[in-house]
Amino acid sequence: MVMRVTGLASGMNIDEIVENMMKAQSIPLNKIKQQKTLLEWQRDSYREMNTLLLDFRSQLTNMKLSSFYRTRSVASTNEDIVSATVASGAGQASYTISKIKSLAVAESRMTNSGISSDKSKVDTTKSLFSIQDSFANADKILWKQGSVESKSIVTKEGKPITLGLADGVQITDVENMTVEVNGKKYTVIESETTDSGEVNPNSGEVIVDKVSGELTFGDTIAANSTVKVNYVTDKKVENKTITKDTTQIQLKGALVSEQVKLSFKDGNGTSIELSDKPIEDNSKIGQIIDKDGNKFGEINYETGVITFNSEFSKYFPAETENSKEKPKLELTITSQQNYFSFGLTTHTSKGKIDEKFLIQGSESLNSVMSKVNNSKLGVTMFYDSYSDKVTMTRKETGVYNNSENGKEIEFTDGDFLTQVLGFQNGDSGNYINAENATFTVNGLETSRQSNTFSINGVTFTLKKTTDTPVTINVNNDNDKLYENIKNFVDKYNELVEKIEKKLSEKKYKNYLPLTDDEKEKLSETQQEKWENMAKSGILRNDSILSGLVTQMRTAIYSGVKQDDLDSAMKSLSAIGITTTADFTTAKLEINESKLKAAIEKDPNSIELLFNGTGATDGQKGVIQRLYDKVNATMDQLKERAGNSYSVNNQFTIGRQLDDLDDRIERFEDRLADLETRYYSQFTAMEQAIQKANSQAAYLAQFFQ
Repeated sequence: MVMRVTGLASGMNIDEIVENMMKAQSIPLNKIKQQKTLLEWQRDSYREMNTLLLDFRSQLTNMKLSSFYRTRSVASTNEDIVSATVASGAGQASYTISKIKSLAVAESRMTNSGISSDKSKVDTTKSLFSIQDSFANADKILWKQGSVESKSIVTKEGKPITLGLADGVQITDVENMTVEVNGKKYTVIESETTDSGEVNPNSGEVIVDKVSGELTFGDTIAANSTVKVNYVTDKKVENKTITKDTTQIQLKGALVSEQVKLSFKDGNGTSIELSDKPIEDNSKIGQIIDKDGNKFGEINYETGVITFNSEFSKYFPAETENSKEKPKLELTITSQQNYFSFGLTTHTSKGKIDEKFLIQGSESLNSVMSKVNNSKLGVTMFYDSYSDKVTMTRKETGVYNNSENGKEIEFTDGDFLTQVLGFQNGDSGNYINAENATFTVNGLETSRQSNTFSINGVTFTLKKTTDTPVTINVNNDNDKLYENIKNFVDKYNELVEKIEKKLSEKKYKNYLPLTDDEKEKLSETQQEKWENMAKSGILRNDSILSGLVTQMRTAIYSGVKQDDLDSAMKSLSAIGITTTADFTTAKLEINESKLKAAIEKDPNSIELLFNGTGATDGQKGVIQRLYDKVNATMDQLKERAGNSYSVNNQFTIGRQLDDLDDRIERFEDRLADLETRYYSQFTAMEQAIQKANSQAAYLAQFFQ
């Protein structure tokens, strides 16, 4: 590193002198940087134009669809009986619905009588276990014992798919277990003991090992798949931490009495085991006791709340003065809950759907209905407190179960829906049968599973049964076609205006991009104004854009050669679309009456004029030509300026920018060397002056 002596001997401001000398040497570098900035502005302006062309090309793409020109209107002679809508492109036609025998109806099932007992009404917000006596058929609730669990597993390559059961816990009630992989249901099979120890499921099946919880699929399950499992274990094992201040802990409610076990180690490491014992004449409350009958608290079987007393305090480790945390006990709690299960089957447009439900005693009737409603069954279930009845209705209308006497909703497994809530299978009980809509259209008797259906692009909605004929007429919507063409002209004019503005924008030659030194002398507002002036005219008279305007003008005014085209409608000017009176612009204007008359006369020729296809440019319609010109220009702009995904070596301006970056780097290296040389020279001068001063001082002492 060169030592820099800055004027100590000479008294000169060397830094300022060198800085001014470097400014002079940096003038060519600043010009290169300004050239780079101009290229970046030009690149960004080209890309801005390309974005405009992309939007316009999307408009042209829509106009290449026949539905853009084949606009239709629809009218019904009696909207109160049959209404209709029509899609663009539908054929002109007339439909007469001469008779509507029946409307499509969704199947509904209702309970025969109230579900509550004479003593009290069912509270749909409280846990089923706590209000079970409120049901008229409470004895029909078939409570099972275990723990209902749900798990979602994201699979990993080469790793087994397992539920991760705790030690001593195993799966029960396999027949009500459900497994889905990415929404696909699998048939669950219980593993069996074989001589080889191997069981191979078929496709669509999964084998569950009740002890290990491992799942074996007949299909190959890809990594990162989501496996959702609902299952039951024989018990639940939970770990809870308590301190001396802990008075309560919460377990799942609807606990099975005499099946709650607690264990922990005291401060000496001795294992202590506790169990529950129901209080006589009170099946809802139990005591937590040890083998000697010492009472540690009470447990509420309905709510799952365990309340502790002071008996626990003697088992906590001793508290020391330096301890930052309170002494703790780690409890292991084993329990069982009461639960039940039921199944439902529906027949829908997606096929037959089966669902199984595992209901914990701590859940409410509202929770049960929510599970059913949110399932894939496609039904709506609710309870009416006034009538004390429950109803279930399939969301889709129509008949999908075509078996003899088949029902759309079937109650399959479990007694809760049929025995407790009182739903009935078959033709017994309260129900509304599903029906298809049956009607006659243009003399053809037919039916649909929905009251809303489509024929040839026309969507009908049946509202009433009737013997009175209703006619639906589909005709050309000339006003809509006019609006479509007008919107195209507006888009075209918008594009032309923006391009012409860029082409004619004034160029201020005296305003070049600001250098760093110039920016320091100006405020932010002044910098912004200067930059706007410097950017102005960046694409003035650009050959690519001016060429596009010329090509679009030619594409619009050239005649279209199509055999089926009306001889009086072979150009846009012939149907009332011409340039404005201002000859300096390529904008278009519409003679409304002339264009509407042409549309009314021959809409097919309008479509050919705009959208005709052919091997030559003369045969192509105006839109096809414009699309080709715009597409070619976008390719040119991309070749010149790239896009946001391009790297510099892929387009012309990018390669120029890379070249300028190389020149800037070389120039900056040369300036750094030059600055070092300047400082070396001034340092040598300072050292020489200092030496001369020392010699003069030495000689001066001899003349004193």
